[in-house]
Amino acid sequence: MPVVFATYGLTVREREVAVQVLRGGDTREIARVLSLTPLTVQDHLKSVFAKAGVRSRRDFVARLVASQVPEIWD
Repeated sequence: MPVVFATYGLTVREREVAVQVLRGGDTREIARVLSLTPLTVQDHLKSVFAKAGVRSRRDFVARLVASQVPEIWD
């Protein structure tokens, strides 16, 4: 994932949020784990989604899975 995150130009904090999304955390859980407010988590998620070219957590996870296993989608 580090290469993919770098390709999207994610900041260190955005990467931390992205990892928590991949682990299935909801906004409140991510906020608790990373010592952020839920609003800050939402702001990071908006940025992550914009950089990845997606609009939702589901799309983000699907894009990451596809980037790791491209032969499945060909």
